Order: sequence, then structure tokens, then C-alpha cells
Amino acid sequence: MKRTAAALAAALLCSAAASAQSYPDTKPGFELGVQQVSNSGQTGTVTLFNQGTTTRIALQIKGGPSGPQSVRIYRGKDCETDIADKPAYFLPDAKNGNLVATIPAPSSKLLSGNYNILVFASNKAGAHAAACGHLYTS
Repeated sequence: MKRTAAALAAALLCSAAASAQSYPDTKPGFELGVQQVSNSGQTGTVTLFNQGTTTRIALQIKGGPSGPQSVRIYRGKDCETDIADKPAYFLPDAKNGNLVATIPAPSSKLLSGNYNILVFASNKAGAHAAACGHLYTS
């Protein structure tokens, strides 16, 4: 009986921690569109939540594969031209079109008009860009 009660308590604690992590951000975020690249059909939104010296990023992409997709933030003035060769920030892979991550940069820096978020067709080396969102405030 004690084992059953202990197992139940442990399960409840684990599920409570998982539930707490899945709640949405309570502060308002800044939402921008993410457009398809090369007729990929993948579009969505990226929302940036200011957390002082860090930024929480929530990405939702539709029209993509069910497998993982690499996501990176690059320096660049827009999604069409002038994208740096190397990423400024690496994010975890998007899974089923969704990603939530925190990166070590303030949202004011990311929204300066000098950064883009790129979603790649897969997480394999050499995958091409499938979607891009220019990060800026109007």
C-alpha cells in the first residue's frame, strides 16, 4: 500500500511539473508572421516574450513535415537578402511545427530589424530554408 501511495504521489508531482511548464506566457508578447520560402507551403507565427536579458520565443508553423526541423536566428535586414552566413542564435528543433525556447538576448535586440528567424525543411545537415520571419517592430 505504501508503494502504491508513493508511486501515486510521484506521478502527481511529475504531472504537475509538466503541466506547469505547458502553460502559456502570462506577459504580452510581440507576434510576427513567418512566411514560406521557395514555395514550401510553411507559414506561421513567432512570438517574442521579453524577459529582461533573455527572450522566450514561441514558434508555430503549419504546412511542414511531422519530423523535427532546425530553427536558427540569423542577422539580416530581411528574409530576401543580406542574411549572414552563420547563425547568431541556435534554437532547439521545432517538433510538429512547434517550438518554445529561451535565448540569451533581450527582445529589444532581436526586434531591432537586424534579425530573421529561419525554419529549415528538416534537421539534417544541408537542409534548405522552408520559412522565414523578419524580426522587427513597426
